[in-house]
Amino acid sequence: MRVSTSQMHYSLQQAIERNYERYHEAQQAVITGKRIRRPSDDPFGASLGITLHRLLQETEQYQRNLTTARNFLFITDVALEELNDLLRQTKALAIQAATDTQNVEGRQAIAYRIRQMLEQIVNIGNNTTYGDRFIFSGLKTLTPPFRVVGEELVYEGDYGNLNVELSPAVVMTINVQGDPLVTGIYRAMARVVQYIETNNIEQLSREGLQELQNQLDNLLRTRAIVGSKIQQVEMIQQRLEKRNIDFTELLSTIEDVDAAEAITQLRMREIAYQFTLATAARLQNLSLLDFLA
Repeated sequence: MRVSTSQMHYSLQQAIERNYERYHEAQQAVITGKRIRRPSDDPFGASLGITLHRLLQETEQYQRNLTTARNFLFITDVALEELNDLLRQTKALAIQAATDTQNVEGRQAIAYRIRQMLEQIVNIGNNTTYGDRFIFSGLKTLTPPFRVVGEELVYEGDYGNLNVELSPAVVMTINVQGDPLVTGIYRAMARVVQYIETNNIEQLSREGLQELQNQLDNLLRTRAIVGSKIQQVEMIQQRLEKRNIDFTELLSTIEDVDAAEAITQLRMREIAYQFTLATAARLQNLSLLDFLA
């Protein structure tokens, strides 16, 4: 059975288009580095790739949340350490004031020093920020948390919790309430000053020193909680970093081409395409000779 010239031309044209399409796909694989460029290339792989991209985006958001939580907690811990130092200094001064050998003038000098530290307490409370957000204001993070009215420290924040989602199953409260923590420290120190200034050594020894110790104990518990949360955040960060690496590697396995293999494939398909073009050219010449003959 003889094949007509038109049939040969048609078959060859089909071969040219088919080989060009394969050559073009190989080119795109080398250029983009991607094995899957449309769902039809690998429906299952494309679906899995979409899922992995979504999980990677979620992981990136969690990592940002973790960074925020870690920084917030670190800043809080620094402020708590400063408060702790002031409390310890106050207690040491109060013990000096409570001794029988201390005279009235010496006690007044001690009271003056503690009053200066009261100002530092307020400064720590109002100047401890994360960016432009006040650490001790609850959810009213744009409002300075403390205001001194007479001998009292008034709390201007609220009692809301700043909650941050750290992973699909973990939501953490990252803030410490300014009241009663900072206000409690301030009031205990202010009462000690009052006892010293009025030369009420009995109440200073019986109540004032105990109030300071209670605040130190409370501060120690609070710092332990903050430290525990910092450790938890760092553990979750490590876990998410590993998860991010695993997902990225799996996604690369699904979507990316092997560079050496892709280049070899491109060369083979280029040869096939060029061979088809050369065959078409020869057929064209033969057809012309047949016509002339």
